[in-house]
Amino acid sequence: MSDAEPGLRERKRRATRLAIQQAALRIAIEEGLAAVTVDEISRRADVSPRTFFNYFPNKEGAILGDDPTLPDDDTLADFVAGGPTGDLLADLGALLVHSTRELIEERGLIEERQQVLRAAPELFSRRMESMKEFQAAIEGAIVARFAAAADGAPDVSGEPERRRRARLASLVALAALRHAWWQWSDAGSDTHLVDELERSFADLDALVSRSLV
Repeated sequence: MSDAEPGLRERKRRATRLAIQQAALRIAIEEGLAAVTVDEISRRADVSPRTFFNYFPNKEGAILGDDPTLPDDDTLADFVAGGPTGDLLADLGALLVHSTRELIEERGLIEERQQVLRAAPELFSRRMESMKEFQAAIEGAIVARFAAAADGAPDVSGEPERRRRARLASLVALAALRHAWWQWSDAGSDTHLVDELERSFADLDALVSRSLV
């Protein structure tokens, strides 16, 4: 991975978050969704209910786990301003890499969550809705980048055209993210999701430039 390994405090935080998700999913698989309660999740994860709520707002959140979100720091501002490289696809890749660093990397969770979601259409719908919200956030950031680039210059395309192009770019970015998830979940234990995402965007760039044969 390109960043340094997290410190002890961060590793403990991630371990607790992982334990809560594992407990929620295993209760659902073993006993059904009706048996999933905050108290039972907390008991199995060996945390207090108060600690549970420090990580998730409700039991459904623990089952669904973490979706990527755009950063709310200088990374997003840099993207909107045209950074870090000036190439839209490359910069989208860097932005999503930053977004996915907080996600729990545990392949077992993927299989268990898919098993639970297949039996719970209402939760699957919530997961799809959260990803649509993430796509809309990416689209909005790209629109803002286009608007910033056009500042002070004649705007021949206008807002509708900027949004049309931004929507296309956001969907391409999410396709690369999904590709990275697939590659990572099928790969060996020595790979990281962030590494696969970087590779997916590198391959995408090669495809766009017609250098991949």
